[in-house]
Amino acid sequence: MMRKHMLLAAAAASAAATAASADEVVVYGLAMPFLENVKTQNATNGVPSERPALVPASAYTGINDDARWRISSGTSNLGFRGSETLGPGLKVVWQMESAFQVDQNTGPGWSGRNSKIGLQSPVWGEVNLGQWDTPYKFVSLQVNPLRAGYVFDYTPIMGNPGFGVPATTTQFLRTGGKADAAFDRRQGNLIQYWSPRWAGFSFRGSWSTDEGRTDNTATTAGIRPQQFSAALIYDAGPLSVRYAYDRHDDYFGLSALSTAGSSPAASFANKSSKDEAHKLVVLWRIHDTRIAAEGEQIRYRNDETLAGGLREYKRSAWYALVEQFFWNGASSVWVAYGRAQDGSCQRVGGASCSTRDLGAQYWNVGWIYRFSRRTEVFLTYYKVDNRASGTYSVQPIVNVAGVVAPGADTVGAGLGIAHYF
Repeated sequence: MMRKHMLLAAAAASAAATAASADEVVVYGLAMPFLENVKTQNATNGVPSERPALVPASAYTGINDDARWRISSGTSNLGFRGSETLGPGLKVVWQMESAFQVDQNTGPGWSGRNSKIGLQSPVWGEVNLGQWDTPYKFVSLQVNPLRAGYVFDYTPIMGNPGFGVPATTTQFLRTGGKADAAFDRRQGNLIQYWSPRWAGFSFRGSWSTDEGRTDNTATTAGIRPQQFSAALIYDAGPLSVRYAYDRHDDYFGLSALSTAGSSPAASFANKSSKDEAHKLVVLWRIHDTRIAAEGEQIRYRNDETLAGGLREYKRSAWYALVEQFFWNGASSVWVAYGRAQDGSCQRVGGASCSTRDLGAQYWNVGWIYRFSRRTEVFLTYYKVDNRASGTYSVQPIVNVAGVVAPGADTVGAGLGIAHYF
């Protein structure tokens, strides 16, 4: 009998210890429908006399997209997160997040958003594996007046060069499509390290593995697609300064932008590529005024050997926002402006390469009213003003074709509600 009581006591103690080491599992989410009226206008009629090398003559359709009402779901999501204490100063942490399509449009499936499992320590930081916003994407998130991403944030002009490249993408391998040229990424097959903060400084680094590696055959060139990202952050009270770097090996982003006059990607005439981006972000809160600014340079480079073929395209862009708060933060208004430059390109052999009028301007204004910490409504007007050959746009793009006609300006206005739960 004594032995039985001792066994029961030991089992109860073990169960209590297990319960004490497990933290609470949290269910969270965001519903963020946005109703807007959107259209395109001023598409370029006819092929310009100095047509940019990356835009085929057939793209100049002069077609505008008629105004339409639509509902988009922004970053609506449903997620679960939790942790377990493994010992003094050590936890296992996890998260599984899925898109919540409040408007019933299609989107990433179960656990298709930020999802991970990893080990965390207050001394050395966190290492995790899964799918997550890259450090390059992460440093810009707080530029937004709203706490989540949405149609009219900075992404129409930052992290992509137009050409139908999505403003934000989620993928774990090279796909051979437009998304391969995007730098605002939620990346799969990801190993990340997040440091603790030391004297205001912190660091994030990630590697998306080369799972999609292929070997040479008699007819095709082997490739090793992989992605690297890193960010250095300095926080000092109301000021935050952030630098980020992103690199994609063998993603052939330039080929995704345009194949005009170039060899096919991953061919013996175009065996490899290296696409890179640099970004600097500054966030500053001065009493009831918040200032946010970011600038970036992106560059796509193919190992092209075809005479006259496209070897490189690069462009710079910047975006700045001022937000003014009222009523102890219950309401705010903002105005933002950004510009993407035409950029420059190179051909094999030094032949002439034009990028004339590939740039764009972008501005938006808006108002937010916060009923509580969890519920807010917002109004906005925005415009993406392309130059004669520019193809920048919001996401989702107005039409089902997935690209605006060169020179077409996207104009929209709408009302949304965000509820965090």
